Amino acid sequence: MILMNDFFKVLSATQDEASSTYEIALNPEHFIYKAHFPGNPITPGVCQLGIVEELLSQQTGQPLLLSHVNNIKYMSIISPLNSPTLQVRFSRLQPTDDGYSLQVLMANEQASFTKMSLQFTRKV
Repeated sequence: MILMNDFFKVLSATQDEASSTYEIALNPEHFIYKAHFPGNPITPGVCQLGIVEELLSQQTGQPLLLSHVNNIKYMSIISPLNSPTLQVRFSRLQPTDDGYSLQVLMANEQASFTKMSLQFTRKV
């Protein structure tokens, strides 16, 4: 399932030598939030991973698949009602033999929500 431009939209993107930061807006009316959870929408962890996969694929210009999760820390719930916009920051982006490894932080001005250490492979 493609999430970009439906579940979330990219508002802005900035890159420098050390990192990339995307500001995204979540769609609180998306059908995923109607099931997860009615009246109290929470962004599922699998959707957070999907957001990262789609942003990284767009950034690298290569279709990628999540291949390994080194670490994920869910520090706070992401509600599209309380936190309609987020910053998704990539750091330590390194090419590997078959893809990329990176660190990810999902946050806004008030809180850090999720920290991830991930590896992606190129789709064949």
